[in-house]
Amino acid sequence: MSKLSLVYNPLSGGFHEAHLAVFVEALSQAGFQVTPIADARGDVLLQTEADIVCIYGGDGTLRDTVAALGEDAGRIPLCIVPSGTINLVARELGYVHDPQAFVRKLVHAWEAGPDSWVKAPLFRLGNTPIVSCLSIGPDSRAVAQVSGPLKQRIGRFAYVAALMKQLPNWPREVISLRGELVTGEPFSVSAESVIVSSSAYFAGPFRLSPEANLRAASLELVTLAKSTRLSTLVLAGSAAAGLPLDRYGLAEIRTVRRIEFDRCVTPIQVDGDHIPDYAGSVEPAGLTLRYVV
Repeated sequence: MSKLSLVYNPLSGGFHEAHLAVFVEALSQAGFQVTPIADARGDVLLQTEADIVCIYGGDGTLRDTVAALGEDAGRIPLCIVPSGTINLVARELGYVHDPQAFVRKLVHAWEAGPDSWVKAPLFRLGNTPIVSCLSIGPDSRAVAQVSGPLKQRIGRFAYVAALMKQLPNWPREVISLRGELVTGEPFSVSAESVIVSSSAYFAGPFRLSPEANLRAASLELVTLAKSTRLSTLVLAGSAAAGLPLDRYGLAEIRTVRRIEFDRCVTPIQVDGDHIPDYAGSVEPAGLTLRYVV
């Protein structure tokens, strides 16, 4: 019997205890030995003898789990039940919320073996894993102001509420960054808004760069020289319409391997959560995550 650690976040926007119980039962019936583990405050205590770790939550819970696994994140395979506020990685990988459908697909992928699983090179900001995205600018300031209780009640709309709240005093700061393109060439740029994607999607179903995907050993860097209210609105509308942002001059897009940030006052968001301002770099973690799908 395969040992499965099921990490869940009881404070996430999409958490339902009854639904979690149905998942535990479905996984047990499929032959997994299930150990539920709570991640209420980003403090996951995992037993690394698990054969597979299943995340019942969003990108933040996935990031916490990867951080808790440490070097074992490259050894123990993962799967995701998309039940968090934001589920960018689960969306890209095609994981479903329905318990029976999820378990059927999981069992099929588990039996197919490691050669069929998705392999995703991991990147870090300092010691913080990045499983889907990072941003600095007006949106990261909004994330820093998101109310936890409101997030539990209305999910991702709490981010919209926080963004609307800062409209009267729209934040604009210049961020300087430099690094290495995927070709090995150096680059440097200044911008008022920075988005770094390691997965295909950003802020829901939006694709900012057609090259962004979990399997790539690179990141997509999207920069806006000027991040006004209007330019942010136009960028969001263009992304929703699937327009090529760089072709229309709405943003610059670079495929990169490494990014260095100068210290800035603007808070940073990683995988939908606020972290304090940081002076450091985004670079390969030297690990490859394996998603059973």
